[in-house]
Amino acid sequence: MQAEQLADFTWAFDVVHPDAERRRAAIERERGYQDDWARLHSWSRIVRPRTGDADSLDPRLVAEHDQTEAAKRDVHDRMFAAPIWHYLSAPTPGERTPFARFAVLYLRWETEYPQEWAEHARSWQAKRHILRTLAADGPTLDTHAELLGLLAAAIGREHRCEDLGYLKIARTLHEPMVRMIIESAERSLDGLVRLRAGYLRWALDNPTAPVTPASWRRWLRR
Repeated sequence: MQAEQLADFTWAFDVVHPDAERRRAAIERERGYQDDWARLHSWSRIVRPRTGDADSLDPRLVAEHDQTEAAKRDVHDRMFAAPIWHYLSAPTPGERTPFARFAVLYLRWETEYPQEWAEHARSWQAKRHILRTLAADGPTLDTHAELLGLLAAAIGREHRCEDLGYLKIARTLHEPMVRMIIESAERSLDGLVRLRAGYLRWALDNPTAPVTPASWRRWLRR
């Protein structure tokens, strides 16, 4: 996928649109792509040439299989996850940068509409890889503000799987703004929110310390 193709994915941002009909339309579009890919995949398995001497293969079957595989690739490149997959597989930060907004969009969808995300896109492994890659690369101009909002949401809500990854991203964001998030969370009436804020403060104050479930447990026992 080339960065120029991202203009075709403006519809993807409707999965976090405040209008329920806009979200529904985007989800239905994605579901259609998924159904098309599944249908083509099933047919590809049926027409897949069997192993053997290439001269003995039915050329019509080979051609149909090749056409089906090409159609699968075309549908794959239209799906919501296509720019996210490209973001995670690109070998360098520079190649990932144009696709970073879509990685953040995946996190926004989980944060803002968790039930719809869980039904149509949930993958804790994808969330973990996205958080790790964002933490390694740091924010872009397009994603910094959104990442601050996602960090504040993660600190202030009930813990979700892989949320610890946001603390690693916090170390790459504008520190005064992160500390404002901490100070606000430390005033929360929820004791768990205050604890998360305290741990985030510790993570900023100790930038080389690991941020892991084990270090969280050690911090709680301090």
